[in-house]
Amino acid sequence: MSAPEAVLAGLYQAHAHELHGFARRRVGRQEAEDVVQDAYLHLLQKDGFETLEHPRAFLFRIASNLAVDAARKTKTRTRYAEDEIEFLGLGSSAAGPETTVDGAIVAHRFHACLKELPAPCREAFLLSLTDDLTHAEIARRLGVSVRTIDRHMVRALNHVRRRFQGPQKGRAA
Repeated sequence: MSAPEAVLAGLYQAHAHELHGFARRRVGRQEAEDVVQDAYLHLLQKDGFETLEHPRAFLFRIASNLAVDAARKTKTRTRYAEDEIEFLGLGSSAAGPETTVDGAIVAHRFHACLKELPAPCREAFLLSLTDDLTHAEIARRLGVSVRTIDRHMVRALNHVRRRFQGPQKGRAA
């Protein structure tokens, strides 16, 4: 084991449990492990990390910044999820015959709209919509980055909006 690897292993053993608790309080249990892993990855990518005077403080600063980023992403995902629910009419409780027929027509248009998306984009969108997976879970399942999944979701939602709402005033189509 090289000297940097030994230092990293020591830092992990000394601080990972505490760092995980810190991250869990800020982003929740599901995202905490990712924050901790990313914090150590960021540390590893820093030149000369093994000679840092206060590596624990540095790790916690990285984790804090990552937690803020994760919270922003969660807020964005929540906003998109609310838009999806509103768009699909899942918040409505009306169940008359007209609503049923209208729902079938909308479902048919929705599926046709999804077929227009590139396969990876469509797959990511459907995993989010039908399996209720987080962007991180979808990224792991598809073997891509969370950022790629974020882009797929934005692209899919924008595409669906354009097909169902048409061009908006003041917005490019």
